[in-house]
Amino acid sequence: MMRFIKSLFQQLRHPSIRQIGIYTGTNFLAKGASFLLLFIFTNPYYITPSENGLLSLFSTSILFLMPFVSMGIIHSTGADFFKLPKEQFRDLFTTGFAMSMMVSLIAMMALYFFRHTLIDRYGFPEPFIWLIPFITFLTFCHEQFFGLVRNNQKPGIYFRANLLKIMLELGLSVLLVVVFALRWQGRLSGIIFAYAVISFYGFVYMYKQGYLFGKVRKSFIRNELIYALPIMLMQVSIFCMGSSDKFFLSAHTSDNNETVGIYSIATTFGSIIIVLSSALLQYVFPRIYQQLSAPEADYQLIKKLFRLYIGVMIMGTLLVIIFMPLAYHYFINEKYHSALQYAFLLCIGYFVWTIAYFFYSFLLYYKEKKKILTLSVICIACSLLFNYFFISSFGAIGAAVANLCSYMVVLLCALGLSGKYWRNFFITDKLKMHA
Repeated sequence: MMRFIKSLFQQLRHPSIRQIGIYTGTNFLAKGASFLLLFIFTNPYYITPSENGLLSLFSTSILFLMPFVSMGIIHSTGADFFKLPKEQFRDLFTTGFAMSMMVSLIAMMALYFFRHTLIDRYGFPEPFIWLIPFITFLTFCHEQFFGLVRNNQKPGIYFRANLLKIMLELGLSVLLVVVFALRWQGRLSGIIFAYAVISFYGFVYMYKQGYLFGKVRKSFIRNELIYALPIMLMQVSIFCMGSSDKFFLSAHTSDNNETVGIYSIATTFGSIIIVLSSALLQYVFPRIYQQLSAPEADYQLIKKLFRLYIGVMIMGTLLVIIFMPLAYHYFINEKYHSALQYAFLLCIGYFVWTIAYFFYSFLLYYKEKKKILTLSVICIACSLLFNYFFISSFGAIGAAVANLCSYMVVLLCALGLSGKYWRNFFITDKLKMHA
């Protein structure tokens, strides 16, 4: 027994385990702090379900724009970080920022053109027209910054930046919502301010590390645009599967987005599973890419990473399903309790997605454009069809069913299309390299 305990502590002191702990703990710290404040943000005295529905549509709109603003640049820089010399990577990184900034300006003009439809159909306030593209660009900056921190294996910087973001976003939100009674506007102001500060922090880090102010190269623009189409479609497919249900609900209900607000809180609980997955993948994906870039990849390590990942995801999903009713009872206003009848379906759907996304890593690393394109088109079509049929027929419960069905389809497709990469080393421990 003592030998087992000693061995366990030795493993816990291993640098890789400590990094997993920092990434996972930091993400859960952010999610945990948000949950502790749900009793405020779901209290109709401060923010009504309809206002939460509007906030949900705001964040969903950012998710919709993100594929076009990022254009696959985040995935490309994540893989090319290990492939290119630093000077070339600097030019690639700078080129990506220039492209993203240009698309953000185009998106702002596009939303202005369709502003009347957004205002009349979904109840968007006019400031959303320019705020959505602006926050989307800040989100891109945020993701690029944290991607570099992970690739450079700097978990301390990752922790400090996330802690600062949590304190700014939630602290300012509570102050503006509770003390100054600014309702949903106060919550939104806290989000905007936090993203702006972290983006500035990220720019300072990227400048000091020598990743900014390289040359904007036409060759990189051309390559990124070629790679962008399948990645953009992949991200659009992720949006359709995970977020388009809120727009369908808003369009098929006439309660001023109240149903969307109630449903969005249920998805917030389910998103704990996504947070856990994202935290683990921030450790797992760079190591998979690093191994695939090595002259002799350690495929046993990739297999161990998968086993670790799926084991943690199973345990995490079970814990969320078990404790979610208690959290609703003690922290969530009773106006939102109707969502408990379908919240577990959302959790299962998100779990299926986290397993499917692991297998995306091979398609992304080898830039399998045709396969990514095929997978994305299938997922978009299935998601939109499922959402339309189930939501128009069954409302919010139908949205949860559509969510689960969509993720089951993407898991099967991802397994099939990435089979030549994972099948050999999971069965024979050998990986057939991409031609």
